[in-house]
Amino acid sequence: MNVGDVVNWLDQGPAILLERCDIPMPCLEEELGDFMSDPEAWPTDVGWKIKLLATGEILDVHEETINSNFRFKPAGIH
Repeated sequence: MNVGDVVNWLDQGPAILLERCDIPMPCLEEELGDFMSDPEAWPTDVGWKIKLLATGEILDVHEETINSNFRFKPAGIH
């Protein structure tokens, strides 16, 4: 996947990949205080900043939620 690719995100439809980003990983409630006092220690996962074409929303999403097999075909082009 590359910046500018149009992909499908979950059930929200097509989205443009804007840039790679780090997504904070989930943590246990007991760990929250440690990560809040030292945000750099919070584990992250690689993700993408995307823009949903239908709504214009910009979101940071986990890479595994992106369907990269989706191929955008503009209307009238086959």
